Amino acid sequence: MTKIKFLFLAFISLLSHLSFAQDEATIEKEILELHQPTKRIQDSLAKLQKEVYAKIEVEKDTDVKEQLKLRLDTLENQKDQNGINELKLDFVFVKKHPDSPAAFKLLMRHVSRFYGMNFYDNYAEAFQNFTPEIRNSEKGKEMETKLKYFKQSKVGSPAPEFSLKDSNEKFISLADFQHKNYVLIDFWASWCAPCLEELPYIKELYQKYQSQGFEVISITKDEKSDLWRKAIAKEKIEYWKHISLAENGSTMDKDYFVNGIPHKILIDKNGIIIGKWKGGGENNKHDLQALLKSIFEAKK
Repeated sequence: MTKIKFLFLAFISLLSHLSFAQDEATIEKEILELHQPTKRIQDSLAKLQKEVYAKIEVEKDTDVKEQLKLRLDTLENQKDQNGINELKLDFVFVKKHPDSPAAFKLLMRHVSRFYGMNFYDNYAEAFQNFTPEIRNSEKGKEMETKLKYFKQSKVGSPAPEFSLKDSNEKFISLADFQHKNYVLIDFWASWCAPCLEELPYIKELYQKYQSQGFEVISITKDEKSDLWRKAIAKEKIEYWKHISLAENGSTMDKDYFVNGIPHKILIDKNGIIIGKWKGGGENNKHDLQALLKSIFEAKK
C-alpha cells in the first residue's frame, strides 16, 4: 500500500512538473508574440541605419556627411523609443506572471539597457511583485544587486563617493569638489571610437565653463595603462582629471551602474546626480550642452 501511495505521489509530482513546463512554454510564446510589432520596427530601423552608414563611408561632401550623421542619431533615437515602448509592454506583462521564471528573465534582460535608465521605480515595483521563491533565488539576488546600483546612480540620487589615484598619482575624491564644482564624469576607453569622437566636444565644454566651476573627470576602462596614457597625450586632453579603473582596482563603474561606454554623469555642487547619458550622438551632446548652459549662462 505504501509503495502504491509513493508511486501515486510521484505521478502527481510529474504531472505538476509537466504542467509547469507547459505553462512556461506558453508564456515564452506569448512574449515572442508580444514583441513581434516592436521587433519589426527594430529590424526596419537597423536596416535603415546600415544604409546610412554605407552612404557615410563613400560621401565626400562634409556638409552632406554631417546631415547623414544627424540622420543616424534620429534613427538611434527612434530605436531607443521603440525599446522604451517594448519595455512598458513588458512591465505590464511581467506583473501578470509573478511566479514565472520566463517573465522574470524578461525583466532581467532589460535592466541594464540604456533606454530603461529612467524607469527605476517600474523595475523595483515589478521585481517586488514576483513571488518570494523567485526573488530569493540566485537570479533574484543578482537582480536585487543590480537594482541597488541602479538606484544609487540614477538622476536625483547622491553620487557614490570615490577616492582614487589619477594619472599623476594624486588621490582624487568626489568630496574635493563639493560646494565648489559641477563635475562631469566621463567613462571612456582608448579603444572606444564613439568615446574618442566626443573628446573634442568635451574639450570645448571644459574650455568654456571651467573658469565658472566646471570640472571633468575621465574614467577609463582600458586594461593597458600605456594605451590609456598615449590616448590622453594624442587627444591633448591633459587639462582635466584622468583615472584608470584597472590601475586602482576599482569597481566605480559598477557603483555608477555603467554597462557600456561612452557614459556620462553630471553631478552638481551638492553631490547630486543631475544628468546621465548613455551612448554617444548629437542628441546627447545637445542635452548636456543645454543643461550646462542653463547652469552657467543663466547667471549672467
